[in-house]
Amino acid sequence: MGKSQGVTLLELLVTLAVLGIALTIAALNLRPLYDPLSDAVSRTEGYLKQVRAKAMATTSAYRVSVNGNRLEAAYAGTCRSPSFTPDPALQMELPQGVSAALTPGGAALCFTSRGLLMLLNGGSYTGEPILTLRDTPGRSKALKLLLGGGVVRQ
Repeated sequence: MGKSQGVTLLELLVTLAVLGIALTIAALNLRPLYDPLSDAVSRTEGYLKQVRAKAMATTSAYRVSVNGNRLEAAYAGTCRSPSFTPDPALQMELPQGVSAALTPGGAALCFTSRGLLMLLNGGSYTGEPILTLRDTPGRSKALKLLLGGGVVRQ
């Protein structure tokens, strides 16, 4: 009888192990594909939707302040209240190297108990506010904040 042709179980397992190690190394090399700016846009969009939902769920007004690379939420009875209480559960820090700026400058966002957006300290600004996110290389992406409470990427 002649020698049988084929692959033994041991050879198959060794081949799969080597292939698994090679794929793991390749996956680790994909890490540089992480984009902090795109991550910040997605996280900020979700954060604003979460703050709006919390305002409606608790029938409170929620103010969102933009401080460099940090978004902070505070609540009160209405958007016109003189003082707001910080909500420690709704604080968000942007990825390193990404900062946020709100147009109009110096303004704050406030979601009413019905989920509508009001602009506080916006002066005579009549448009919808825009939150611009910038990274260290100078790239930027913007989120348009609709007065009905929606958030749209631009």
